[in-house]
Parts: sequence; C-alpha cells; structure tokens
Amino acid sequence: MPRINEQEVAELVKLSQEQIDKLDYESAMQKLEVVVEALEQEGTPLELGLRLYQTGNALAKKCGLALDAAEEVMLQLRGSIDNPSEAPFDPEKDGR
Repeated sequence: MPRINEQEVAELVKLSQEQIDKLDYESAMQKLEVVVEALEQEGTPLELGLRLYQTGNALAKKCGLALDAAEEVMLQLRGSIDNPSEAPFDPEKDGR
C-alpha cells in the first residue's frame, strides 16, 4: 500500500466543521477516502489517528446528509407518457 501524502493528511485534520459543511458530496467523499487510507496505514500515531477519526466522522455525516437530501428530492415518475404524475420516492416500496 503506498504511503499517503502527509501534507494532505495535515490539511484534513485542520478542517473545521464549517469548512466540511461547505463541501459538496464528491469533495467530501474524496476527503473521506483519504482519511480511511490514512487510518489504514500502519504506524499512524494515536493522536493523529484520533483526529483523523473525528474528521472522518464529520465527513461521513456530511456525505450521509447529502444522500438523505438527494433521496428526499428524488421523484419517481408514475403513469404514462400522456398522463404523467409524480410521487415522492419511497425506498421501502420502490427499492433502493
């Protein structure tokens, strides 16, 4: 496994909640992947690991909220082309 970029990790642990909240889903997920890679590295110091874990939790929450919001807005078209109707997407009924 290749070593992770130490500068990138240093920037990640400095992210504030406000900065995380401003990220779009793709950016947050990309940063979360780097956090996971860093946590999987052998020899990561405990203190750094804890900060990475906290950052990872915040990024995971951001991603989860973005997915929940997308699910809320997603509409499923029902009916025919001549008579379309819209209904909220229900993952229990319509699948996930």
